[in-house]
Amino acid sequence: MPEPALRPGQIVPLRLNSLAVGGEAVGRYQGMAVFAMWGCPGDEAEVEITEVAERFARGVVRRVIMPSPDRVAPRCPHFGDCGGCQWQHISYQAQLHHKTALVREALARIGGLAEVEIGETWGMEKPWAYRGRAEYHAGLDEAGRAVLGFARHHSHEIVALKECQVQHPLIERIRTTLLPLLPRVAQTAQERAALLKLETAVSFAEGRAVATLVCDGRPAFVPSAAEALMAEIPELSGVCAARQRGRGAARRAPAELVAGSPYLTERLAEGSYRVGPDSFFQVNPQQAARMVSLVQKWAGVGPSDIVVDAYCGVGTFLLPLSRAAKAAVGIESDEGALSDARTNVRKWGLPEVTLYRGRVEHVLARFVERDFRPEVIVLDPPRKGCGPRVCEAAARLRPRRIILVSCHPATLARDLKSLGEHGYAVRRVQPVDMFPQTWHVEVVGVCERG
Repeated sequence: MPEPALRPGQIVPLRLNSLAVGGEAVGRYQGMAVFAMWGCPGDEAEVEITEVAERFARGVVRRVIMPSPDRVAPRCPHFGDCGGCQWQHISYQAQLHHKTALVREALARIGGLAEVEIGETWGMEKPWAYRGRAEYHAGLDEAGRAVLGFARHHSHEIVALKECQVQHPLIERIRTTLLPLLPRVAQTAQERAALLKLETAVSFAEGRAVATLVCDGRPAFVPSAAEALMAEIPELSGVCAARQRGRGAARRAPAELVAGSPYLTERLAEGSYRVGPDSFFQVNPQQAARMVSLVQKWAGVGPSDIVVDAYCGVGTFLLPLSRAAKAAVGIESDEGALSDARTNVRKWGLPEVTLYRGRVEHVLARFVERDFRPEVIVLDPPRKGCGPRVCEAAARLRPRRIILVSCHPATLARDLKSLGEHGYAVRRVQPVDMFPQTWHVEVVGVCERG
């Protein structure tokens, strides 16, 4: 049996040609694809191999022999160590180009949609300090001091941050304020170890924030920490606490208010939204406003139309669309988000909006049984996508138009392919750079029956 062309620990010279989902640059060595972290297309680099599979290998760029014209100096001192950003070393215009290419490749390879019209990715004038939400992992260093940061790339190890260039400055102030006050309210390492995460959200419109301390149980220091944070940061509207459901659990328990108010108000284009600590909201309000306008334009809702917004959250797309419609329906499974949506419906004065709590596939199936006929359906699923059951149910309602909003090119491609199998052709796709300096990209697609 022949020896493999590559082995872990080997350092090989590579010409890197493209970027892949996950943020790695791609080159070939003796015909085998090699995915190299921290590479830039156009680089001539030495890559240390870390993993070898049957058809590909993975590695890390150890030395750049000849840099790509698109390679730039990263702003953040933690880049290459912290896993939060993957593309700070690539010029922003090149990032946008490669995000369009990622979407095009996914639609062609996974969805069989090579001929779909894809717009160039919409970028930002200032692609820094754009994030209005952060989830810092908490831990202890060797001396028992608390650290807050993000996980190292492909690791659970926490990188203790000095700064983060993509977070709103108020979010960073909360993190840097909590670190020195924590030893005052939790004097032993065992107490400090109970803090597992710091979740933060900021309203760009209000300049105010909410912090949530995610803990193992409900440690005694939480009220004192909340009081101290509120005293030191006047822009902090409130502090909440939430119990982690278990080590490694994907979701925590609902947040409980400790001090102040748990709600923020964010504005997108024509209206404002109440957002609670348990509700999903887009991390980049500037780009989210552009995306809402695009969905409105492509939906083309008229005064005789009924609109369904599945995965409606706090009403991000539902409320603007409902203003032009005869009636609108929102579907949401999370009670916290649904509570915010109810409040927002009242604030916007929209009596023609009906909200349903439940899994989207179940509610849509009930609509099919009732012969309910909306003209437009918006699908904005979580990262895993809609899946075939939701796509089939949406198609069976026979709207004239389905708009799909996705944060992952691969699940977008699968869902568009599924909708196509049920008679809905993709007319256009538009990537929106909601996450500069990372490989992630938000995408809006519009499908029409027949």
